[in-house]
Amino acid sequence: MSPTAQAIGNQEILKTEYSEKAAIGALYDELSKGIESLKKDDVYTIDEAWAEIDKL
Repeated sequence: MSPTAQAIGNQEILKTEYSEKAAIGALYDELSKGIESLKKDDVYTIDEAWAEIDKL
């Protein structure tokens, strides 16, 4: 995603109100993705993780 599109997306997210149930559901979905990645051995090294974080 381009930085411009990401900024617009982030602004839209900040303007949206979510219920606690929706927030927990979104967190659960992301955690499930992470667990599946671990099962597939599709993980980042710490350097790769920081590189991804720096892109944000």
